[in-house]
Amino acid sequence: RCSTEPKLDRLPDVLRPPSHHSLAGLPARPTCKMSSARATSMAWLPRDLRLGLGRLGSLFLGILGLAAMPSTMARSMANESESAYDHFWSGPGAVGSSSFDTANVLITTALVIVLATTLGALSSWKHRAVEHAIERSFEAVGRFVGSRPIPVATISFLVFLALSSGMPLQTSEADPAKLWVPKGAIALDHQLYTAETWPSSSQGTFIVAMPKDGEPGPNLLTPAKLASMLALHNRLMAIEVDGDEVVQNSKDIANYTTDFGGKWTYSGGGLTRAKCSKWGTACAMQSVLAIFGYDAVNIGDQAAVLERINVWDAALRETIVPGLNVYKSFEVEDVLGGIGRDASGKVVSAQLFMWTFFLTRDEQEVVVTSNGRSERAQTDPINDLWEAEALCLVGITDKHPVDSSRACEDSSGLLRYSGLFGRSFGDEFGAAVKNDVSLIGMAYALIVVYLLACLGKQDVVHSMFAMSVAVLVGVGLAFTGASGFGGYVGIKTNPLNNNIPFLILGLGVDDAFVLVAELTRHMAERKDATVPELIALTARTGGSSILITSVTDALAFLVGASTALPALSGFCLYGGVAVLLCLILQLVWVLPLLALNVQRARNNRYDCLCCFTSSVSPHEVEEPQGCCCCTCVPACSKPTDSIMRKVMTKVGGITIKTTPGKVGTLIFWAGIFGVGLAGAFQIKKDFKVEWFFPEGSYVQSFIDVNDEYFSTGTRFSIYTNELDIFTNQDEMDTLTSYLKQKDFVRSSSVSNWWESFRPDPAAAAATTREQFYQGLWEWAKSSQYKSSLLWADAKCNSEDTEVSCDPALGVSHTRITATLNRLGSGVERFETMSVMRADMNDIFDEQSGMKIFPFAQDFLYWEENGIIDTELVRNLVIAGGIVFIILCTLIPRPRIAVIVSLAICTSVLELVGFVHWWGVSINGTTTIYLLICLGLAVDYSAHIGHIFNLSPGVAPDRALEAMTRIGPSVFHALFSTILAVLVLSSSRSYVFEVFFKVLCLVTLIAGFKGLWLLPVVLSLLGGNSPAEPSDVKKPTSDANNVRDGGSIDNGTVMSVVQVA
Repeated sequence: RCSTEPKLDRLPDVLRPPSHHSLAGLPARPTCKMSSARATSMAWLPRDLRLGLGRLGSLFLGILGLAAMPSTMARSMANESESAYDHFWSGPGAVGSSSFDTANVLITTALVIVLATTLGALSSWKHRAVEHAIERSFEAVGRFVGSRPIPVATISFLVFLALSSGMPLQTSEADPAKLWVPKGAIALDHQLYTAETWPSSSQGTFIVAMPKDGEPGPNLLTPAKLASMLALHNRLMAIEVDGDEVVQNSKDIANYTTDFGGKWTYSGGGLTRAKCSKWGTACAMQSVLAIFGYDAVNIGDQAAVLERINVWDAALRETIVPGLNVYKSFEVEDVLGGIGRDASGKVVSAQLFMWTFFLTRDEQEVVVTSNGRSERAQTDPINDLWEAEALCLVGITDKHPVDSSRACEDSSGLLRYSGLFGRSFGDEFGAAVKNDVSLIGMAYALIVVYLLACLGKQDVVHSMFAMSVAVLVGVGLAFTGASGFGGYVGIKTNPLNNNIPFLILGLGVDDAFVLVAELTRHMAERKDATVPELIALTARTGGSSILITSVTDALAFLVGASTALPALSGFCLYGGVAVLLCLILQLVWVLPLLALNVQRARNNRYDCLCCFTSSVSPHEVEEPQGCCCCTCVPACSKPTDSIMRKVMTKVGGITIKTTPGKVGTLIFWAGIFGVGLAGAFQIKKDFKVEWFFPEGSYVQSFIDVNDEYFSTGTRFSIYTNELDIFTNQDEMDTLTSYLKQKDFVRSSSVSNWWESFRPDPAAAAATTREQFYQGLWEWAKSSQYKSSLLWADAKCNSEDTEVSCDPALGVSHTRITATLNRLGSGVERFETMSVMRADMNDIFDEQSGMKIFPFAQDFLYWEENGIIDTELVRNLVIAGGIVFIILCTLIPRPRIAVIVSLAICTSVLELVGFVHWWGVSINGTTTIYLLICLGLAVDYSAHIGHIFNLSPGVAPDRALEAMTRIGPSVFHALFSTILAVLVLSSSRSYVFEVFFKVLCLVTLIAGFKGLWLLPVVLSLLGGNSPAEPSDVKKPTSDANNVRDGGSIDNGTVMSVVQVA
């Protein structure tokens, strides 16, 4: 319901016109009254609080809408179709290219710059109104919570506790394929196909045998060494796994009797089931012992050993070796390393043995028990248990991997073994992470101790020990609240979320130092102010400062959630929500408790024991008595913030006030920028799973030996899916030649059913479909490759070769297996995978990518290397644009906003360059930490820029004021992070090694740039500012609030009325 009558009665007397006729020429402004229902629902809120909350809400929603525009506009500019949008974000990697997606990144950059410039110009046009609106909004919130601290804190705690109750509803995602494979990648379709069509896949377990003492070198081709290896082989074949126990443990999930029930051994026989993959009717295995038929009688003396080896070497692959009566399924180079040959080319020695077991892998969700702990996991439990026993027997580990209380029985004999097992990643990487978890705990503890020691004064009344605990509780509520929110809306968690507490702890501690510093300043300047007035002033000056950092961090994370990498997307969602909740808790949890803390301090009560009153009175906040908490420590007579302020003043007096100081600062940071820029242009993208194995791991030993002596890479399969083999016979011949010619494929490893079926491409072929498939069926029934073909008539796939079926219906699916040579870098692996896909599509003139394709489980992890550089740059560009937009809005002085934004952007650019010089490449792990560091860089610089904007005077004085006023708080946040990071320097796992390097660099580069370079640049380019009538030192009575609003004109009458 609206009326046009001007509400002049609400104006103070000093501002009311002599008569209403003086405003008769002004257009009447309509004023609306809320409906009675709405008015009743909001009547309990004070009017100034409703106004403040409305302003803050509108500001945040407007910024969020503008921040989302770059990605939305880029989507429509790329293409209106959904598939094009998927390609725009997933990058060219989805279609087999490792090139940088420059065009789309430039489009996004241009959109961000246009939006930021437009918003900055608008904010600059109305910068007074923007600044005053933000300050008054926070002041209204502060006055409200300062007047009702106990109800607000209690309600806030209960609300966030209720929000945290959603944590049990969370579901976690631990499957790397669902975390690190880009959305829309064709490898996901290939994985789904193989899981549905070939559910029982093969897993290679690799063991390398070396001399018992020392490095490879001595000849291992001796009867004694072979006999020792044969004895171990027999022990391995005797390993028996109780599948019935697995079935019993997992009965609440499903009945796995058919899948895992009974007793299992590698080769089966008797009452046990076989776990090995089959080559025909025999168990698949590659070992030098196969040359001797796994029989000690065939080993003989040294001459017999060498003779048998050379007879095998001379025979054709996939034939019965003449004189040995064994089937040749591999070359000697596949099982012998460091081969020595005589002048005639015969084998005379070998330094290493390579042993490969091929186990069938049937992954199911089961209950896995390890060291007394049971948990659900997606795995093949029979494989895991067999490999655990094998690790013990070969002497790789001293304690049983499943039961650490059980010592291993070493059966290695005369040889020393290393290897790569299916369970190696979980065992070795998991152990390294568990060891580093204690380091993370120490890092958290150091931050907490630093907060407890430095937040308040060295005084029994003003120590703020209890407030430090309250801040930590707020940080915990922010994390649990974000987790609960994710649980309610169904956002899955992933291992990256373990980094969020570190992020929120750093942000919460930073905000707490800022609020406490502002409160302390106002308490010293306004001794007559009431508690609500002090909290209102603290929120007014400190709230806008923490708003800048929190909103920029939150929106940067939330917009970054549009990334194509699911793990990164989930992390950004949780991180953005947690940052927003941390900001809200600063206002509705920390501020009310600060009000209670001021009341306690004014009553001269002890901090830790508020029921008792100090005998010394008064305890002035600016004159601490030299005591910590409740224990007298005379040595602590000088407050740390006073010392820091003096240090900042002296340093600023040199760097800001003197010409040599300015010149030296600019030269030093120009050198840092040059070095960082050079590194940024040289940084490479790379990711390899083996990086996650810690130094000293047996897996690292195996990888080193494999690279030097065997160069064995990933084993993969080439699948045909509903491809008519009869009409594509020439293409199958071309594929066979292709696998023999390519350098990245080990020609000796190719297991090709087509080549075995048709060894001579020039031979006459069947002329009709029925003849062709009937001949293929007759050959396959007695071939070792029978399991490599799946017929259209399901009866033909039966183990019973005498079954009646119709092979004329054709073959639906086939597979050819081979092994890649060892590929050095992650980019090389991605490019090799992409080349194979493209070449096979060209050979068969098939572009869907699903009729014929190569696939291995490792390919899922290689996809990341195709798009990670584009994803990183895109996220940094958008996040940097968000930072610029927020800074232009909340620091509505374009000159200052641009300087602060450039400081943040150059910090991130230098960080990228310096991580290159420190040996870090671009990958998913690095991307996560760089995004976290962008948030930290904002914290270190935005506070300085904000206080500079508020400070009056000439530019050098304003810069020095910013450095001395907010600098100590920034230094506390910086130094506490450095302490935590240094603890991680002894980390053994790749994840925490990168975490240490990146966090260490960002604190040194971005932190000291904010405290050192930024004030110098602002003193030169920031400009002067006259004293404002809205200086926060003035009283905050109603009349003063009106004066803060400036002159009254027909565009601001109602704003003045509302404030009054």
